[in-house]
Amino acid sequence: MKSASLKLLAVLTIAVCFAPQVFCDTSKVTNDKQFHQKLLEIAAKYKSYGKVDDLSKWAPWLCSAPPPPVARISQSKDQDTHGRKLYFLYAQNRNEYVEKKAPQVGQTIVKEAWIPDDSQPPKPEKQSSIFIMTKMDPLTKNTDNGWIYGTVTPDGKTVTSAGRVETCMKCHLETKNDRLFGLKEQ
Repeated sequence: MKSASLKLLAVLTIAVCFAPQVFCDTSKVTNDKQFHQKLLEIAAKYKSYGKVDDLSKWAPWLCSAPPPPVARISQSKDQDTHGRKLYFLYAQNRNEYVEKKAPQVGQTIVKEAWIPDDSQPPKPEKQSSIFIMTKMDPLTKNTDNGWIYGTVTPDGKTVTSAGRVETCMKCHLETKNDRLFGLKEQ
C-alpha cells in the first residue's frame, strides 16, 4: 500500500512539474491589477461619453420623430464573450471612432452588454458585463500595443479581467483599424 501511494505521489509530482497548465491554466483570463483603478474609473463614467449611435438625426418622412436608439445584436459567435448578447456602444471620442480614424491615446470604447429576452425582435432584459478597451501609450508594459482590455461587473464595482486579455485579443488583433471594429448598419 505504501509503495502504491509513493508511486502515485511521484506521478503527480512529475505531472505538476511538466504540465502545470493541466492543474492551473490561467492563460485564458488575465487580471492585471495595475489596470484595475483605470477600468473602474471608466466603468463609473462611461455613460457620460454618450452612445455612439445616440445622436439627433434628420427627421424621417412627414416630420415624425426619429426612433430612439436600440440595442445592437452582437455579431460575435463566441458564447463566452460577446455572443448572444445585445449591446450599446459608447466611445470617449465618438467622431474618431465613427469616422474610423486611427485611435489616439485616451480613446476608450465601452460595450455595455445585455442578455436578451425572448421577444422578437429581442430587447435587453438583464445587464451582463461591461467590456472596456482603452488606449494608452503603445510603450506601456503589459498592453496590446497600448490597448488595455477589461471586463467589469454590471454594477461597475469589480474588475473581472484586465490587461492583455487573450479572449479579447484573439478577435481584436484581426481588425484593420488598430484593434477596433466598426459598427454595421442595422
